[in-house]
Amino acid sequence: MYDRERVLNILGWGSFALACSVFLLPVINPDLFWHLSAGRWTLQHWGPPRADFLSWTMPGAPWVDFEWLPQVFYYLLYKAGGFWALLGFKAALLALTLLAFRAAVLLHGRRAALPLLLPFFAAAIVTNSDLRPENFSLLFFTLTLYAAERARLRGPRLGAAGLAGVFAFFALWTNLHAGYLYGLALLGLYAAGEFFGEELPFVYGKAPFARPARALPYLWAFLAGLAGSLANPYGPRIYAVIANHQQYIDTLQEYIQEWTTFDLTNAYQWPYVLTLAGALGAVAWFQLRRRHVVYAHFACLLFFAWASANHARHIPFFIITGLVFLAALPWEAPSSLRGRALLAGAAAAAAALLVWFYSGFIWNNYTGRPTQFKWGSDGLAGFLRSNSKELSGLKVFNPWGWGGWLGWELGPEYKVFIDGRYLFHDRIAEVVDARGGGRNWRALIDKYRFDLMLITPDEPKVPVKQRLADGSETIFWRPAYLFYLPRREWAVVYWDYGVTAVVRRSAVPAAWLKAHEFGLLRPGDSLNLVAPLLAGQVRLGAVEAEGRRYLKEFPAAGDLSPSADILRFMRGLETLCARKGERCRR
Repeated sequence: MYDRERVLNILGWGSFALACSVFLLPVINPDLFWHLSAGRWTLQHWGPPRADFLSWTMPGAPWVDFEWLPQVFYYLLYKAGGFWALLGFKAALLALTLLAFRAAVLLHGRRAALPLLLPFFAAAIVTNSDLRPENFSLLFFTLTLYAAERARLRGPRLGAAGLAGVFAFFALWTNLHAGYLYGLALLGLYAAGEFFGEELPFVYGKAPFARPARALPYLWAFLAGLAGSLANPYGPRIYAVIANHQQYIDTLQEYIQEWTTFDLTNAYQWPYVLTLAGALGAVAWFQLRRRHVVYAHFACLLFFAWASANHARHIPFFIITGLVFLAALPWEAPSSLRGRALLAGAAAAAAALLVWFYSGFIWNNYTGRPTQFKWGSDGLAGFLRSNSKELSGLKVFNPWGWGGWLGWELGPEYKVFIDGRYLFHDRIAEVVDARGGGRNWRALIDKYRFDLMLITPDEPKVPVKQRLADGSETIFWRPAYLFYLPRREWAVVYWDYGVTAVVRRSAVPAAWLKAHEFGLLRPGDSLNLVAPLLAGQVRLGAVEAEGRRYLKEFPAAGDLSPSADILRFMRGLETLCARKGERCRR
């Protein structure tokens, strides 16, 4: 006998498991490292940091670490189980968010929609599913929406115990992530929507103004949550962080992808575009054709549609509200055979699209590793540790994304130039724009007087015409750093395929520099040795000596190591020089 509820239950939980596969993608957030540094500091000092301790550019500057509590969790989990533990923690938080979303949908009796709605929801928030304190806000926001909807359906009631619970809930949320502001906005919008609905007869002149009843519990909850937000180590100063983000919002939108407006060409945002069109379109249709409108839903949709369209990182908040409000609409099952057939066909097409999306944009990103960082280098860390006596006191330049890793791996001996904290919002533009050319680089170097530059090998090369010893001329494509870090002032002392360390000659002892400089075998420039070598302008023995030194000091380890390629390169040079007529010098 066909048991519809049993089948729906099996399909629903199967789709739940499918959706959770989104949450197992490797961690790529470079801010994780300064979160770990802050968590370690908090536990060592029995309280969250109040001043910068990671950089040499802003030592002692006031720092409102509004995400201090997740950082403690991160550090403890990392100490217990490494990055695998952190990946599992992220997946668990997002799975709880999915459960809360499921419960909100079931408030409206839409069990039949769950097999499609759950994997769609997970796909729609994939860009916000990295390991971030924001994971807590997704969970807490969904719980807030569930509570608000449950109260709307059953009649809002909020006694003293309920107000205390709201206070505690928002106090905890505030110490986890600044997304509590969206929880407050949600409660405020529910209060406004319910108030408008109650006073609509007065607006139309059909009744006198009445004391609001359904709106007041939401308003009291909003005020309790607002009071709870002040229960943090920094008190009202926590709102200064919000002001800072607003002050630099144009910079954040220009240089940070998660702060940009939504992009139709970004496949990962296509579920959001569908939700935006579907939710707003369906609400408008029911309002115009069926005269059905829930004013709290309408207010929330407009606000979160505006917020998500302006900043991509706010997309999940619209996804959560939009899909739950879609489920809340008074849909009716088709009564005709044709209608049921069309509905079944649409569901099958949607399922096929979901499988295609998961196959092409989610499952193919599995690596078998818990992380996938492009910020950091084990070889560089080992080199800087072993040479900390000569290098740790220097003014280091590091790319923006590398600052968190550098402070975590090498602090407190090495201090960073910049990292992903809000403290450095005013420096993002000048650091990113420095890559626009040698003049920009020189201006940045002159301003901060760096002694040690950590350069990533992703700048375009520069064509240069050079005359060789035999009188011939050729075009060499030289790495850009050789021009804004000229050899007369700077020396390459470490490199791999991820980063190059270049030190100011006057900043280190001459004997140390002589033992560590790579004057010939430099990153991005090695192939330019071939023509001078064959023309007798460069000695083969000098190139081989640097190659042997690199292989001895930095044995092959990790994906960034060039050791195998260096060995092949030296063998290739030997073969070329063995050819008749070449002018190689030993």
